[in-house]
Parts: sequence; C-alpha cells; structure tokens
Amino acid sequence: MTTAFPECDWLTLRQDGFHLTVTLNRPDARNAMSAAMALELAAVFAALSGRDDIAAIVLRGAGKHFCAGGDLKDMTDAIDPPAPGAPDVLYEVNRRFGDLLTAVDAAPQAVIAVVQGAARGGGFGLICAADVVIAQSDSTYAMPETGFGLPGAQIIPFVTTRLGAHYARRLIVTGDAVDGVEMHRAGLVTHLCDGEAQAETALRTVLEQIKGRSPTAVAQSKALVAQVGKVPLSLLLDEGGRMVADGTRDGDGREGLDAFFAKRKPKWSEREG
Repeated sequence: MTTAFPECDWLTLRQDGFHLTVTLNRPDARNAMSAAMALELAAVFAALSGRDDIAAIVLRGAGKHFCAGGDLKDMTDAIDPPAPGAPDVLYEVNRRFGDLLTAVDAAPQAVIAVVQGAARGGGFGLICAADVVIAQSDSTYAMPETGFGLPGAQIIPFVTTRLGAHYARRLIVTGDAVDGVEMHRAGLVTHLCDGEAQAETALRTVLEQIKGRSPTAVAQSKALVAQVGKVPLSLLLDEGGRMVADGTRDGDGREGLDAFFAKRKPKWSEREG
C-alpha cells in the first residue's frame, strides 16, 4: 500500500510523476523553520520511505527566500525550565531538527535543493543534506547562531561534512554571509544560475538526468556512500558486491544490461514527470 502524505499547513506538496516538490511555505517569515514546519517536513520524509513511485525530491522556498533559519519564537516560547519530571521542550525542539536533517540526508531518493535569497541556519543545514544544489548566484548562506549566543548545534555536523571543518569554523566564528558564487567554489552549489529562469532550466536538466538512473541503484549507492568511513572497507566492498550480484541476476541491473544490449532505454527512463 502506498504511504499517504500528511496534511500540511506550512508546506505545499506537488507530485509530478516520479518527483515530488516540497515547498517551504511561510514567505511572510522568509520561510523560517518553525517547529510545526519541521514536524511536517519530517512526516513527509517518513512517508517517502514507503513511496517507491517517487525517485526525486525537490526542496524549495516560497517567495524571495529559501529559508531564513529557525524560528526564534519557538525557542522563547519554551525558555522556562521544565517542571520536575517533565520533558525539556526547548531541548526537544532543537534536537528534532537534527533528526529531520538526518532523514533528509539518508533519503533513498535523490534530493535536490533549489535556492534563492537567504539560506540561514537550519535552511543552510537543509541544503547541506541535499544531493544536488541549484542556486541563484545572489543567494546567500550563513550560520548566524553564535551571534545569538548559541551554537548551530544540529546543523554543524552536516555543514562540516559537506564543506569541511575549516570552512565551517570560519562561518561559525565570523557569521559571514557568503553568496552563491562562493558556495559554488566551495563545492556546495552544484549548478550556479543567473536568475530564476536559468535555475528552472537547470532543475529540468537534473530531473531528466535522474530519470535515466535506476531508482534502486541510486538508493543502494547512497547507502554505500553513507557507510564510507563508518564500517570496515572489506565489509563495505562485500555489501556492494552482493548488491551487484543480486541486481544483475534479478533486479534493475538485469534490466539495465538487457536494455544496453538491445540498444533501448531501460524501463525506468520511461517514467512520467
């Protein structure tokens, strides 16, 4: 049975064949990530784990900005210490965002972020968990948390993994807002675009590329990448070998090879969208 998506107040969802567009929809607040929005986004990614019909997820922000970071009001609303034996709501609000980024990072689907305007704090972390980043050259990225007297606790592992420790430390200690051109040089932005029209063209190109890839092989490959440095190399190579053997005999590998020798496109490339 196909897992249904949750009803959302702060996200808009649009499925076009094999890909789903998820739009952060608080434009009046520059799409600041409220606790409610984060819970909705986590529920969407939980549902996606059971959706074999979706091979790509496009993350966007409504209006002029991608995401201005976390909504500070959620923090001030929960600032009082918890009563004895009660959960610490402030801790949980912060920690849940790390779980969200982990889910985005671990998604078996291809994850594409399309960025315009500001990407701050949690928005920056969300981009660092994506596989492909399409960004306008005048988009800006920053880690402003230390200016509020706080560490960017939940996004730091994802920013550091994507950009390296030295670059992350620079953004942390200075609060610099860097543009899309610099993020392209740093390796975060994969497709640098001059304006919205060019970004849309780049998105269509990337989606067509993904459409030609086996969704099973993409999911397996991402799982192998996630294990690099975390499990012994010999075990990782063993797992990869089993994936190749099983897929070649009875899976997308069999279809891919049959298509190659028959000089036709594999079946997955004929998906709608």
